[in-house]
Amino acid sequence: MSEPHVVIVGGGFAGLGVMQKLTDVPVKITLIDQNNYHTFQPLLYQLATNELDANQVGFPMREMMHRQDNALFHQARVTDIDLDKKAVLLENMEPIVYDYLVVGLGAVVNFYGTKGAEDYAYPLYTMRDALLLKAHINRVLEAVDKNPALIDEGALNFCVVGGGPTGVETAGALSELLHAVADKDYPNLPINEQAQVILFEAGPKLLGPFKPKLQKYAKKALEKLDVTVRLEEGVSEITPTSITLRSGEVVKTHTLVWGAGVQAHPLAKSLGVEQVRGGRIPVELDLSLNGRPEVFVVGDIALITDAKTKKPLPQLGSVAQQAGRHVGKNIERLVGGKPTEPFEYLDKGTMAAIGRGAAVVQMPGHGSMTGHAAWLAWLGVHVALLAGGEEKSSTIVDWGWNILTQKRGKRIMLTDEDFEAAIKTSEKRESTQGNE
Repeated sequence: MSEPHVVIVGGGFAGLGVMQKLTDVPVKITLIDQNNYHTFQPLLYQLATNELDANQVGFPMREMMHRQDNALFHQARVTDIDLDKKAVLLENMEPIVYDYLVVGLGAVVNFYGTKGAEDYAYPLYTMRDALLLKAHINRVLEAVDKNPALIDEGALNFCVVGGGPTGVETAGALSELLHAVADKDYPNLPINEQAQVILFEAGPKLLGPFKPKLQKYAKKALEKLDVTVRLEEGVSEITPTSITLRSGEVVKTHTLVWGAGVQAHPLAKSLGVEQVRGGRIPVELDLSLNGRPEVFVVGDIALITDAKTKKPLPQLGSVAQQAGRHVGKNIERLVGGKPTEPFEYLDKGTMAAIGRGAAVVQMPGHGSMTGHAAWLAWLGVHVALLAGGEEKSSTIVDWGWNILTQKRGKRIMLTDEDFEAAIKTSEKRESTQGNE
């Protein structure tokens, strides 16, 4: 009898958690993702602000397969999932049939219907997003260097929408980039005098899930970094050179970073089940799909209820990782003829970095930390969670260098001509190889 086939759709924290938990289980695993790398999303803002490189926040998926003999990876785009036929449909590949399916797709940006956001806002949820924002920031600064008159048009106003961890961390990092690096890169420009970072939050406070004293600390720490924090200010329209607030005020800017929210991956609709709260799929306490005990849904696409507290869990990497490992454990139990177990989340705390030497950590119960202690804890946790040893060591070195010097050496920028030349060279080589 052949080993059961476990198909995992999505190589994020949840999908990898499932795969790694099944390392020594007698199953055949196929992991599918449209990218050939795993993205460490919590550090994307550091890629966008020239602090880290892409190879430090991404890890080759196929290299992970080297550690696991029972796993195979396909870089492919899933087009549909047929639950009745137990098959995953792929673009330019034959369907893959499963015995157990894990849907670990993440979230995509949610612009909430804001006019112009899809065309002109810069979200920060994927590697591509971070690289596009990085290139845009560098190009804006170069454009102002060539034409300082752009300052009067708002080119040095960098706006961030959303007061959650993504928005807070990005705003702090942007301000440090401008006032510790760009002011030296462009000594002929009034960076320190006129460049500003403005954070807009539609609600009355930053970091909504955190305790009030941590919210207040975050606001003060951002303001100490020269970030202007504007609470209860929503954005109604975005153009290439301005944003319009719900109050009617127009703010000149060439850069709007969108960190205001996410929604479930569009593929969730293919499962044909109820979707709630931004398209998320409610799952059973064992993380299986209602009426489909062989199908598990995890990660940001799932609405997971903690079996211990009976409360819905937030869309966090720690939740996804733990849920993925629990699904792996449940599949192991099913393969062994045992019943599944409900998922109980172990809350290890929530944290957000604000800037150099400033962070907030909310621990289980009533404990919390701020300042340097919280920042060091944040650094340690994030290094530990990186996928590979090379990534851990290079990140530690870069962070250490940045801390000692306040310099950021990841500012190399390829022009559009460079990309076009590289693509043409690649196409020419492929054409030549095909004719041999």
